[in-house]
Amino acid sequence: MKLYCCLLTAILCQAQGTTWREAAPLLDRWCNGCHRAGQVGPFDFTTYEGASAYAPEIARYIIGNKMPPWRAKPSPLAFSNSRAIPEEAIATILNWINGGTRPGTPTTLPKRNPQWNLGTPDLVVAQPTEHTVFAEKTVDIITFEVRAEELGSQLEDRFVQAIELRPSNRNLLHHAILRVGSTPIAALAMCDNGVRLPAGIGWKLPKGKSLSIELHYFKRNLRLGRDLTKVALYFSRQTPRRLASLVEITKADIRIPAGANLHPEKTSFAMTSNVQLHAVLPVFQLLAADVRLKVKGQRDFFLWIEPFEHHLMSSYQLARPLPLAKGEVLEAQAIYDNSTQNPYNPHQKLREVRFAENGLDETFRIWLTISQ
Repeated sequence: MKLYCCLLTAILCQAQGTTWREAAPLLDRWCNGCHRAGQVGPFDFTTYEGASAYAPEIARYIIGNKMPPWRAKPSPLAFSNSRAIPEEAIATILNWINGGTRPGTPTTLPKRNPQWNLGTPDLVVAQPTEHTVFAEKTVDIITFEVRAEELGSQLEDRFVQAIELRPSNRNLLHHAILRVGSTPIAALAMCDNGVRLPAGIGWKLPKGKSLSIELHYFKRNLRLGRDLTKVALYFSRQTPRRLASLVEITKADIRIPAGANLHPEKTSFAMTSNVQLHAVLPVFQLLAADVRLKVKGQRDFFLWIEPFEHHLMSSYQLARPLPLAKGEVLEAQAIYDNSTQNPYNPHQKLREVRFAENGLDETFRIWLTISQ
């Protein structure tokens, strides 16, 4: 019904002759975070020439609900990074395309940093050397350390308010975990356009301790791949009132039968202290088809991703923090498709799949960004 209304609106409005002036701000808002030079999207929609050249593809992907990539179902909670494009925006973009992509001078658009979505960083750190994932590998995990001297925290604590990844090969990097010692503090995925904490909340870099950055690569072909990832840090100007960290919901004993196309796995996690939940990053591989998360005792899932698409994985950042009391339980569920109906199934000869981060088996990991 939603798609029908959008198409009808576009047809009825076509006589009004939508131009690039009206379409450009909508593409900038809903598409250009990814579709511009240096970002994960393959085409640049920041100019009239670039967008009009791919107008048929834009229409096809919007009508097919393929883009923008947002697979979360309607939720009782709002997400600040939602890419669920409104019907009115869809209608205007389709009207511009159906009307022949008429040119026009757009009003002033927000200036975008050519490299960083979150603006000019306070500090950029990088892998010491380019990393190679060889042809015979699918998954590769590496870690590099950033010393306190480089972080500016050799003499005092520092606090980070936002983080952004910039891999040189966006088709290779899957996600990253940042740790201080053995403690995970932050997680980002390949489709995140940066993660910024709410005001008054920060990640702590303790005095004299290094930062460990763990990069997870997932190669989707049999060719050799190379990457050199940079990480942008944006420091808090004041000592935050609350400190952010990560907790993980995981299930290491999953067993997905060969041929099963609706196989559920469930687990739960009890909060060990009073916290606020700010973001959720589900980490699964090729067999996950449906991921859900809710507070025990509540009817609705506050995060329900269906279909889950491994190659479009991103964080889900809450517009308002969700308070969770000590002892309160989160229930997580994943549904896997280990059948021949799954076009991403890596097994020509079906077999039982267990927990392993190798590209051939599966995972059950959900990272929660919390503060306390």
